[in-house]
Amino acid sequence: MNGIFDISTQEKRERFLIILAGIVLVCIVVPFCYSYFGKSLSNLKAQNTKLVESINKLEAEVKDEKQVHERLAELGRQSLPPGEQVKSQYQNWLSDTAAAAGLRERKVDRGTEATFKNFYKKYTFKLTCKGNFEQIVEFLRRFNKADYLHLVRKISPAPIRNSTLMDVTITVEALSVTNAKTSRTLRTLSKESLKITPDEQSVLDEIKARKLFTAYTPPTPPSTERTPSPREPPFYQAPYCYVIAIVESDGRTQVWIDHRAVGRQYKLYEGDSFRLEGVDCVIKKIEFDRIHVDANGQLFVIRQGKSFAEYD
Repeated sequence: MNGIFDISTQEKRERFLIILAGIVLVCIVVPFCYSYFGKSLSNLKAQNTKLVESINKLEAEVKDEKQVHERLAELGRQSLPPGEQVKSQYQNWLSDTAAAAGLRERKVDRGTEATFKNFYKKYTFKLTCKGNFEQIVEFLRRFNKADYLHLVRKISPAPIRNSTLMDVTITVEALSVTNAKTSRTLRTLSKESLKITPDEQSVLDEIKARKLFTAYTPPTPPSTERTPSPREPPFYQAPYCYVIAIVESDGRTQVWIDHRAVGRQYKLYEGDSFRLEGVDCVIKKIEFDRIHVDANGQLFVIRQGKSFAEYD
């Protein structure tokens, strides 16, 4: 170490100056490089993070756009045909469907028409007719089977005096997607698709059983009355009769029974009997923490501290 700081000769002084200059240079250059390259590295990491976030956002947008297109394609398959002829086609379809359901004096009027941002058109129709409740239900079943972009907005039935029929007004809304890839005519439903399945028949029967113009009466719930078990104690005061203690008395095991309903206690050995509401109960066996009781030929095991209703 002393050799480094030895400047006794010209050569040693030059070597010392070179070392000193090197140290100074390192002290200046290292912080500068760290500051410059460290900052550049941080900027690169920040840029990389932003790029990753941008890529994830674009991927999400592409996915959402794909889902939107898939949904539009699905809606397009359910859409009414585009063009002006759709109104008359759907108008005829409503009338024919009502006729197939048995509804009479049918009339279909066109209502309003609205365009939404050139995406789709909404048409409103009003069907007026006469029929009974079962025929209205059948019309709705056929209407739903068609699987068009349509819905029943309102049904207004009014009973006709001295008749089983009703005056019915049904308001329907239907959509036509602007760029729908569908045929120019309404799809025809096959007879097979209109068949009533057993599950549908069950639901229809429940609906048709409803009295439309009477207050709803919920169905009577199933009886919750419990069927007595063959081993159920033959006396209703079982919850009030307790085994309160099992003790030793005169070298024999004894049970104490408290009949709280009548305010009476029994101190009994094996083989002893007592009457509970006219039923002869015999102590068949006394164990450390339970007794075996015969009541009308039925055997019950009651633990100490439990009532006769809490038997094993």
